[in-house]
Amino acid sequence: MARTVGGKDQLEMAREAIRKAKTADELRAAQAVLLSLELGLSIAQTAMAIGRSVGVTCTMRTRYSKVARKEMEPPISKKQLRNRACLPLEQEGVMLDELLGQAMQGGVVIVPPLQEKFVENLASR
Repeated sequence: MARTVGGKDQLEMAREAIRKAKTADELRAAQAVLLSLELGLSIAQTAMAIGRSVGVTCTMRTRYSKVARKEMEPPISKKQLRNRACLPLEQEGVMLDELLGQAMQGGVVIVPPLQEKFVENLASR
């Protein structure tokens, strides 16, 4: 006999997550929790419904539960990573606006002097 489904404390959070999901992965993670809790589907049936393997579905449910209980940080998408960034995106934008202001007037950007100014500006911050 299969185990009973855990995570009834995350039922409301999963309903809200389905409404607010912005990506397919966010939707699938919430569905992995919600389908088994509300409809009583097994992990294999849930996996078939969301189009993932049993192992991935189980991992999604576990990760969702840990994030909901604040035991783990939510996963970061590849787009959010800035592995080689020296500054936060907002500060980098301000610095480039300062440096590119002159180039906007002339319509031409010459990169080597811009790079030197950028490095100097970065060192002074």
